[in-house]
Amino acid sequence: MPLSPGSRLGPYDVVAPLGAGGMGEVWRARDARLGREVAIKLLPAELAADPGRLARLEREARTVAALNHPNIVTLYSVEDADGVRFLTMELVEGHSLDRELPPGGLPLSRLLDIAIPLADALAAAHKQGVVHRDLKPGNIMVTPEGRLKVLDFGLAKTSSMDLGSHAATFDAPLSTAGVVIGTAPYMAPEQVRGEPADARTDLFAFGIVLYELACGHRPFAGSTFVVVASAILRDTPDPPSRVRADVPVEFDRIVRRCLEKSPESRYASATELLADLSALRRVLEQGSATGTARARRVPSRIPVVVVALATVAAFIAWAVLHPPAGRRPTVAAQGNRQSVAVLQFENITGDRSLDWMQRGSSELLSAALVQSPQLDVFDAERLGELQAAEHLTATAAPGDAFLARHGIRRAITGHILRAGRDLRIEGRIVDTQDGRPVHSYTVDSPADSGFFHVMGRLVANLQAALEVNLTGNREAEGWLREITTTSVDAYRLYLRGHEALLASHWREAAAAYEQALDIDSTFIAARSELSGAYWNLGDNPRLQLTRAAVARLRLRADHRGQLRIDLLESVVSDDNRGLVRAASELKSLYPENRFYTYLLGRGYYTSREYQRCIDTLRPLVEQRYTWPWTYVLTAHSEAQLGDSTAARRTFELGFAVSGAEPEYTCAYVRFLKTHGEQARIREVVAQALRSPALAESPVGEGGLRLELASDLAARGNTVRARQELNRALALLPANDDARPAADSLARALGKR
Repeated sequence: MPLSPGSRLGPYDVVAPLGAGGMGEVWRARDARLGREVAIKLLPAELAADPGRLARLEREARTVAALNHPNIVTLYSVEDADGVRFLTMELVEGHSLDRELPPGGLPLSRLLDIAIPLADALAAAHKQGVVHRDLKPGNIMVTPEGRLKVLDFGLAKTSSMDLGSHAATFDAPLSTAGVVIGTAPYMAPEQVRGEPADARTDLFAFGIVLYELACGHRPFAGSTFVVVASAILRDTPDPPSRVRADVPVEFDRIVRRCLEKSPESRYASATELLADLSALRRVLEQGSATGTARARRVPSRIPVVVVALATVAAFIAWAVLHPPAGRRPTVAAQGNRQSVAVLQFENITGDRSLDWMQRGSSELLSAALVQSPQLDVFDAERLGELQAAEHLTATAAPGDAFLARHGIRRAITGHILRAGRDLRIEGRIVDTQDGRPVHSYTVDSPADSGFFHVMGRLVANLQAALEVNLTGNREAEGWLREITTTSVDAYRLYLRGHEALLASHWREAAAAYEQALDIDSTFIAARSELSGAYWNLGDNPRLQLTRAAVARLRLRADHRGQLRIDLLESVVSDDNRGLVRAASELKSLYPENRFYTYLLGRGYYTSREYQRCIDTLRPLVEQRYTWPWTYVLTAHSEAQLGDSTAARRTFELGFAVSGAEPEYTCAYVRFLKTHGEQARIREVVAQALRSPALAESPVGEGGLRLELASDLAARGNTVRARQELNRALALLPANDDARPAADSLARALGKR
């Protein structure tokens, strides 16, 4: 039945309309039984008529009704009167938060007055298992007294699922049969991808609201759903402190952690977020009283991330090595080249079987563009190094401001879609200095034509836009196969092996590379990285065969590819001078790649040029570079030159940066032993045995337990010493350098 002012709905006297939302019309009414005013929300007829959908709503409503928090609108009931299904809830006087947003953002004090109770409301709801799923300023009411009230808590899932509509505006929930839930500019990446939402989804939306409150605009903008969704999946917005000068960097950290693309990287809970916001307010209040607000910071609790690569080979093998001998760029030419970043494409087809194309398309495009001497191409790995140098998460796509700051003028973005039965790749080239698109592209190809076909059409499009000639008179699809592999199946297997190699899953990587090479035996990227997998597995016979095959294929690689082959070969063969030559040239080509700098220092160290090693690695130490062996080689070089104090200081710094990484700790223990510092050895061993990295480093754990066993034996505790020794022997490989000491201790304990 239609409502109007003065009509009656069961025991409720309808007073006036309040608005309409995703769940239907909302009216002010008076409960004649209790003499109080309430808000009535009419349910859409199609929802009310479906018993199953209605039952889900009522179950959700019972959970929400149990919430009792001053900043959450109270849900009273789900009722049926005169054939109409409706919700009754607390009536909140005031206005929605989106009406309180000035262009330049709110004052910090007012911002925190809003953010802290909002985080508290999220924490209370999440503890009861209630997730909002559509948090946005339009769902947050501000009372005349300035208090916050969150609307529709826990009901967004039900409303969006049941409406199942394609909304035409960004102010209503966008959904497709329950796949996408939320309002476009406030969606988390997992919502955009149609994946399940949880409490961390609310924290991403909270980060967007927080950013908007601070800056006066949203972090992810666009005129269509596809553009906004792509930005959410790809872009990293400028920190608020770059938008307005009075924002402290700690606020940037809070926002950045909320807006992590991966749910696992966000705050673990709204309670943790609330604690950081409350601490920030205390610091600002103290600073305001003393006039030093910007000088005082809340200590960061972001853990130091150690590079999760067990050996040198895994890191060397990161890049696609392009088989044909392409044009050789010179270092001197770099300054005159057009710099362009190729960002990872996004699969928004909804078909997870096409996810491999996300990395494959951007890597294949990078492999093509790098053939031009006119372009300085920044692929995912080069960009990741730049992000790491600024302590930014490499899982998030860099934003335009970040790229411009590093002198990168153009960014190529794209997403993969379905257009009927066709495969479509569309995107744009962006001028990073002003965010202006300078070229848009849409490439369609029948799905059964294959990946190389659609990518070939894309290369032909982009080389015209970038004013370079990559293919000459050759057909682009065939040219792409020449510079990579003849088979898309081999390429897909290569990508699988590459991911496994970087995750230190050596056997899985080797198996994928072997399958790729069964299809295309000349695929040099797979062949080269297979040698790294065999080296890590200790499979020397297969390693030697693979090295010989790589040597035969080397001349087909471009200059960069040849250098990386030489680099890996010099490490495997202990060719110190070769390592210095290859690492030095790669460092010149890729100055942002700190691992090449590390390898150059390693070459100097193994050549016993200790001062040159220190001079090379010192900048990495000062930057707190996370590769732990940087500190080992620097400290050993300092010790070799007679400066034990400096060596101890460097070891201590590396111990802190690595988070007591087990293998690093073993190296530090060996240094401490030469100085007789047994008390400190006990401390660092105990700390390393509690390290989260212990499970990923069985050899390191074996060395630590051997040290613990030796110490226990020296103190006469032979029972525990035998226990720890047995654990060490189970972990240490038979050919490990520590096995002789372990065997000697076993003999000594056997005589007691």
